[in-house]
Amino acid sequence: MTATQGIGSPATDKGPAIEIEIRNLSKVFGDGPRAFKALDDIQLDIRQGEFFTLLGPSGCGKTTLLRLIAGFEQPSSGLLQINGKAVAGLGPNRRPVNTVFQNYALFPHMTLAENIGFGLKMLGKSRSEVASTTQEMLKLVKMDAMADRKPAQISGGQQQRIALARALAPRPRVLLLDEPLSALDLKLRKEMQVELKRLQLETGITFVFVTHDQEEALTMSDRIAVISGGQVLQMGTPHEIYNFPAERFVADFIGDTNFIDAEIVQYEGDFAQVRLPGGVVREASLPEGFNARVGETVTVVIRPEHASLTERGDLQATVENAVFFGTDTHIHLRLEDQTPFILRRQNTGVSVAPPEAGQHACIAVAEGGIQVLRS
Repeated sequence: MTATQGIGSPATDKGPAIEIEIRNLSKVFGDGPRAFKALDDIQLDIRQGEFFTLLGPSGCGKTTLLRLIAGFEQPSSGLLQINGKAVAGLGPNRRPVNTVFQNYALFPHMTLAENIGFGLKMLGKSRSEVASTTQEMLKLVKMDAMADRKPAQISGGQQQRIALARALAPRPRVLLLDEPLSALDLKLRKEMQVELKRLQLETGITFVFVTHDQEEALTMSDRIAVISGGQVLQMGTPHEIYNFPAERFVADFIGDTNFIDAEIVQYEGDFAQVRLPGGVVREASLPEGFNARVGETVTVVIRPEHASLTERGDLQATVENAVFFGTDTHIHLRLEDQTPFILRRQNTGVSVAPPEAGQHACIAVAEGGIQVLRS
């Protein structure tokens, strides 16, 4: 097995194998009237060798789910299997997983190399294997020139790399990451997003990443599970989650979104003709299994980047203000029915003055840019 393949590489003959299987998993804290259900009937399959993200707001249950996988908590009910083996009742040291925490938890009195090798020593590895694996991990995270430094002598981003190297050194089947980028500044966080994805691709290990940051999830993930109120609301690729949200919470949580009331004029299959505010009729995609009715008022979503200002458009609006973001300008408008609307216009290098507050504007929506929401 090569380093590129890794121990978590996907199968090639029948598609990716399942690394983590979760069925009807629930977790309740407390008893009686004070009992709190943190997770409610979770169903998930996480594939071998993928970067899988648990995404949701604070308190949604994503960290609880990670702790159940790690073995720091035990489920109240349901099935949890890793590599085809049930792990209920097993502690963290008896599971083929390792965890990277928010605070990195490096030993301050040890060198970086000693931090990486500590877990290998506890596993009873030989001195030569500890040394060779430690050097391999230092090179993997591009920190081999700093092996003899202490954690206090390096930056936060470098500490995170060492924490990753220490967790990867025993070559676990699964690496669990509990919001490891949250303490970093914006620029360093973006750099580490690229580094994390590189490490996952080079090792082939299954990464399960917890975050409340939508950009992190969209940037790094092969697939995302959006969690709210202890339930998985939608699971799919970043493209699917962003462009085809299953319901209003997902659409609202992932990026900026415009919500507009529209009337269904006619429908066939996966598409409907809808009448937008102002009377213009446009085609909109329907979510799977949606039972549309002619004359029904539904909510449609339009992403800010799928709209533009034109001389003649689908929607009429009044400009409220324009906010410059460097790469693009966000134009805040108010439709004729008083619905707020945000439009994102890219700044292409040619100086284009933003529209002035109070100015009338026509909004054109791109083909395929309108979707009916389930709820």
